[in-house]
Amino acid sequence: MPERLRVGVVGLGGNGRAFAELYARHPKAILAAVCDLNPERVRQVAEALAVPGRFTDDAIYAADLDLISIHTPDPLHVAPFIKALQGGKHVFVEKPMGNTRADLDAMTAAAAAHPHLKVMVGQILRFNPFFARLKEMAAAGDLGEIFFMEADYIHDLHVQADPERFNPHLGMNWYLEQEIPLVGGGVHPFDLLRWYAGCNAVEVEGFANRFAFPEMKNPDCQVALFRFENGAIAKVAAAYGPVGPMPPFYGMRIYGTKGTVMNGRVCLGHGHEYTEQDLTGLGVAGHPYDPEVDHVLTCILEDRPTLVDAFEGANSTIAVIVGAEAATQGVKLPVPQYRRPGEGVR
Repeated sequence: MPERLRVGVVGLGGNGRAFAELYARHPKAILAAVCDLNPERVRQVAEALAVPGRFTDDAIYAADLDLISIHTPDPLHVAPFIKALQGGKHVFVEKPMGNTRADLDAMTAAAAAHPHLKVMVGQILRFNPFFARLKEMAAAGDLGEIFFMEADYIHDLHVQADPERFNPHLGMNWYLEQEIPLVGGGVHPFDLLRWYAGCNAVEVEGFANRFAFPEMKNPDCQVALFRFENGAIAKVAAAYGPVGPMPPFYGMRIYGTKGTVMNGRVCLGHGHEYTEQDLTGLGVAGHPYDPEVDHVLTCILEDRPTLVDAFEGANSTIAVIVGAEAATQGVKLPVPQYRRPGEGVR
């Protein structure tokens, strides 16, 4: 294994450009190639970061690369993911891992067929020190048995209707045509709640409406109630048209038999007799991409498991995909499970 990994970035929107810059300056990486359907984006990024490999098509999957980092629109993750693995490349793919059940079926099958290659799904909030600390406390039993959780993705995204968001290479504004709030946004908080529960969701019901952002094809407000394997219950809402700022810490509340998390604080004890810990100082603004990039590069170089492999990522994503279906239809639905090869079937 080389000391530095040759990386190719596919998809050069805002997120892809940010990752390209991170790979370009990381001591464990060489940004060797960039790819986008828009040749002008490819030229701009390649010239700015002195990237030798410039692609607008599938030729990138045959290039001399160790890792392909995928930052295409949500509905377009599946094809580059599979082609990268088939080309013998390790893969980083942004969240949500896929946008449909069929996406996840195909992606997990591809990952299972290439077990020697690393996959990392970009559930970025796991790298936020605040949320990571809550995981430590949940895993240590500090909160006791968790029985109810809630967290939301409430974010004004009217900017996604701006005319410049129309992509002539796709023939549409995919945010308006194909974005699913509970999937694209809601997977952020849901993945954390599933991480804390330590098991998968098995059933979901919900409701949805389209009042605040009617330009979206899918309902702009989607609310889902999940039941986990261990009996814990969680509520996740995703709304793209509110007035005002996002709630701090995604409005996260966790209720366990020994402790409660709310408003960035942890109460430990019993009933009204408790001690309080203020964890608000651990929170970081924005998304901590630097530690996420370092994690995936280190896992490949040192042959370690990634924090969110294909099956971990799929089990978070399938729950919100089915949750969006349940919310739109106003019904209760079972949540399928993805198992690693050899783990059996649920």
